Amino acid sequence: MTMNAAEITLRTAIEADRETLIDLIVQGFADVTVNRWREERYGIIGGRTWDEWKADDMRTIDINNVVIAETDGKAVGFATFHVNERTRIGTVGNNAVLPEYRGRGIGGQLDARVLELIAEAGMEFAQVSTGLEDCYEPARRMYERQGFKELNRSIVYMMRLSDRLERFE
Repeated sequence: MTMNAAEITLRTAIEADRETLIDLIVQGFADVTVNRWREERYGIIGGRTWDEWKADDMRTIDINNVVIAETDGKAVGFATFHVNERTRIGTVGNNAVLPEYRGRGIGGQLDARVLELIAEAGMEFAQVSTGLEDCYEPARRMYERQGFKELNRSIVYMMRLSDRLERFE
């Protein structure tokens, strides 16, 4: 069900939104199972949980590069972006909608706004990346609806270096 445009307000984040953004990213990425698998397999990486790493994304991002979606005065989603003046490529970054608000077109509205901002900044291209696991399927469909075309696929390999060193001793 797509929400009525009047029901959703999109706005640029302000500094006072940082704690809200931290809550949104942690809740919005809670079902990204691949990151939970990483923690289950390797434990806490760099002394921090996945949630702590994602929260840091919101602590360090340029607040002017964040769009927030609100309904009834409540922040329910966000999208981040970055522009590269040298390459003229804008990148859609972290974005999420609270689980109870998904399937209503909010993510698409956020990404459409981010693409407008990237274009207004004079970028020639926009790019986004996401995972291949099933939990990323809704994001892939949304990006395709926005007009993104798949460029390539990638696999991320990971190993604990101490495990490698033990094999050679």
